[in-house]
Amino acid sequence: MGRLHVTALVFARYAGIKESDFIRAICNRGAIEGIALPEALDHSPLSSRVWLREDVVLFTHRLQRVRGKKSVRH
Repeated sequence: MGRLHVTALVFARYAGIKESDFIRAICNRGAIEGIALPEALDHSPLSSRVWLREDVVLFTHRLQRVRGKKSVRH
C-alpha cells in the first residue's frame, strides 16, 4: 500500500473485496457487509480517487471482525 493515500484498486485488494462489489458500493454510496465505506479525499473519477491509508486500514479491520463473527455463527 502507498504511504498516505490508497487508490480504489489497492483499497479493494487490501480489504479482500471483489473489485466489482467495491465499485458498486462506491457508486451507491453504500457499505460492504454492513460497514460504511470511508469517505474518499475527493470525488475524482474512480481511476484517480484516493482514500487515506489510515481509513482503509480501520475499515479493513472492522470488515475482518464482521466476517469473523459470521464464520463463527455458521
